Amino acid sequence: MTPALLKQFGTALVMYGAIALWIALALRMPGAMRSRPQRRLLIAIAGLAGSITVYLDPITKVLNETYVLGTSCGIAMNIWGVISSAFILDFVLAAISRRRPLLVYGSAAAVCVALIWLNTGPVPAAGCVTSIAVPWYSPFWWLLCVAHVVAVLPCAVLCARYARQASTRALRAGLLLLAAGFASSTIFWSFVVLGYLLTHNPWLGSSFSLNIGITAWLMVAGVTVPVVAHVWRLSRDLRVLRALEPLWQDLVEAVPHVRMPDPKARFASIDMRLYRRVIEIRDALLILRDYVDQDTVDAAKAHALADDPNSDTVEARATARWLVVAQQAKARGVEPRPDADATASQRPGNDDQWTGELAFLELLSQAWRSPGALEFAGAKSAAEETA
Repeated sequence: MTPALLKQFGTALVMYGAIALWIALALRMPGAMRSRPQRRLLIAIAGLAGSITVYLDPITKVLNETYVLGTSCGIAMNIWGVISSAFILDFVLAAISRRRPLLVYGSAAAVCVALIWLNTGPVPAAGCVTSIAVPWYSPFWWLLCVAHVVAVLPCAVLCARYARQASTRALRAGLLLLAAGFASSTIFWSFVVLGYLLTHNPWLGSSFSLNIGITAWLMVAGVTVPVVAHVWRLSRDLRVLRALEPLWQDLVEAVPHVRMPDPKARFASIDMRLYRRVIEIRDALLILRDYVDQDTVDAAKAHALADDPNSDTVEARATARWLVVAQQAKARGVEPRPDADATASQRPGNDDQWTGELAFLELLSQAWRSPGALEFAGAKSAAEETA
């Protein structure tokens, strides 16, 4: 691959990456409006997205034809880059409760003024953005690089630090990808740009767009991971909600008072509806447990083990067996006998416990009214009639 092909590939990568990043930000924005830290983070990412976007050829052409300073070596693009760096640094300081907006944006304004002066001063060629023969000591480029690195490097460290403390895998993955994106931007403004200034290596010059494109796609991945995880979780919850419908309907008919009052909102969210359904099923199981004794529970487990002793569904199939017996006993008017050793109804805790709870109830729904459960209930009923 030649430097020209590398540059061509990188240009396409930047183009599609910038489009994807703005789409990802638009998708993430509604959920971030309820959280100030998320809003600040998205503003920082939007600043970086804007910094990437202004380097696209169509945008550069518009800037050159519109802005007064656009024809002066593309200075408008770099001014926006400094402003976006201020957004990023403001997010970092706010995250560590040391926000200094006057200092951050005042410094950014001072850097912008200095860049304009350097680009239009006595030696404009020494700082020209589009100049191929920029000297290694160019104060314009060194100041620009420092402004970017001071902002993006702390943001990379902060995202990596918070990723270690994340409560979910999706959040951890998203923060790590964002940290990688900010780290990629740090590499660009330090090793790549400054390396080119010092060596004028054509490969480094051609890798500008490739590095920017990698940064854009890492940010896209970091922004969209929580969105994808949320969509997957909603689809899973909807599937489980439908799977639990027959079991829930039968249990709330058997034990009507476990049903909670309908929410005031006309349309409850899927996760809230599923949470209510799980609680109601668990409460019904706890109540119906009093209609069977421990011997019946042990016999149900032994019957389930006899069908498939190596299966992970033994607990759910055993519960389905004694549940049918308990429902029949309650329908016959048998008096409940609370068992002090009975397992208490569990409440969902963290994500892993909640996922395990859903998996168990889904297995129970599949085993409920199964041939094995009905066979066990029939045998139990026959044994009681014989006795």
